[in-house]
Amino acid sequence: MEMISRYGAPATRLISLLKSLEYPLHAVGEGDKFVVLTDDAMDPLIWQATMASLHARGAEALLCLYPRREYHCADPSPLAVAAAKEADVVIALTTTALNSGTPGLRAIRSEGGGRGKTPVWLWEELNQEILIEGGGNVTAAEVEEMCEIQRRVGAVYDKGTKIHVTSTSGTDLEADISGYKQNSLADRWGKLPFQRDPETGRLGGGTWPFGEVHVEPKGGTANGVVVWDQTAHYPAGQWKNTVQLRVEHGRVVDITGGIEAREVRHYLKTHGDENSWRLGGEIAIGTNRKCPPLTGAMRSEKKRYGAMHLGIGHGADRGEVNSTLRLEGIIDQVTVVVDDEIVVARDGEILV
Repeated sequence: MEMISRYGAPATRLISLLKSLEYPLHAVGEGDKFVVLTDDAMDPLIWQATMASLHARGAEALLCLYPRREYHCADPSPLAVAAAKEADVVIALTTTALNSGTPGLRAIRSEGGGRGKTPVWLWEELNQEILIEGGGNVTAAEVEEMCEIQRRVGAVYDKGTKIHVTSTSGTDLEADISGYKQNSLADRWGKLPFQRDPETGRLGGGTWPFGEVHVEPKGGTANGVVVWDQTAHYPAGQWKNTVQLRVEHGRVVDITGGIEAREVRHYLKTHGDENSWRLGGEIAIGTNRKCPPLTGAMRSEKKRYGAMHLGIGHGADRGEVNSTLRLEGIIDQVTVVVDDEIVVARDGEILV
């Protein structure tokens, strides 16, 4: 956010924005049907660049623009959901994060044109700086390197039963991570994003910027303290104070800290449900070295190499914690140990 705060977001950066979209759109071809979801708070230059890039590749693209949702994980406009069901791919280019636990996103993913699961490319909370100077400014070789790191981390998680996360700011959390299908995490996280399936011809999933590997704890097994020390989906921006979440048997039982902690409690009580306080959300390590620190921007921070986003609320992997809300926060300089002996990361450096 440093460049934007100093110089603003000039319209002439359309030239560089088009370049930053080359990788995620590289496999798009003639006749592919896209629906781009966006809201009236998103930088219009970004959705214009996206639509222009899709059009240049021969895709049929529809833009659905609606008023910004009141909170993260709130559903898109019902009219936009109806249009998205007919798409081959949906691009979520909104300023509020979306969540597969909401009715609208479930409908898109499961009902897409009657052809199975529709990919939803998560590009929420993007800005020009993230795309041009940050994590969106990566080469194909760098994406391949990230996938190889993610594959190795996933392979450790596949064989592991317990994860222990600590951080310099005070995080100390343990949880059971067993129960995934054999090799599922290595296969999932080692796969290149935005590729076309050679058998079905359909485009697959992806996020932009790219770069994370996550595991979801078994419901009811997480215990300890989580310290979000950088930012979260809410309140937005670079935090002045840390937020400490005390977790007992997979549920947040206390949230303490400064003004940010008060805001987190209010947000959960206002927009969440009973399961929003449970640890169903992901424990994820970022792998993108182009994402800079101290941006206060979740879309970038959650992909930043060696940083962790840890979410509470809805868990998409296991289906054990179902909530309309997921709230993710950032933990910097994490150390991750699996089964008390395999050091996945130490002080933000991935070692496997």
